[in-house]
Amino acid sequence: MDKRRELCEWVKRLNIPDGYYSNLRNIVDPNEVKFNNVKSHDCYVFMETLLPIAFGVLPDDVLKPLIEISQFFSNLCSRTLREDVVEKMHQSIAITLYKLVTTFPSGFFNVMEHLPVHLEEEALLGGPVQYR
Repeated sequence: MDKRRELCEWVKRLNIPDGYYSNLRNIVDPNEVKFNNVKSHDCYVFMETLLPIAFGVLPDDVLKPLIEISQFFSNLCSRTLREDVVEKMHQSIAITLYKLVTTFPSGFFNVMEHLPVHLEEEALLGGPVQYR
């Protein structure tokens, strides 16, 4: 519980440029140790940018899969994708998900854990992203 509170206090103190992220002081509640009224863009920014930093004190076997999934979403959400990057994502996403499933308890996941595989397949098949 103390570590959760530290994370909430850390997020509350972050200085992020206007328009990039919601006002964190309104979202984070360190007393109840939770995030309130989080918008989808806030989740995206947290997962892509803040996740590796926020959990940097974790052991490597826990931190590395989190960094890999963060980089996956960062690459996937870029304005343009290079074919070699998509191919590398295709080769590595199953391994990354396996690392996450073996690291975290089964109750941590739901059916959405397979979403990155489907997103990557859409990018590989030339979905709504632009190839360079």
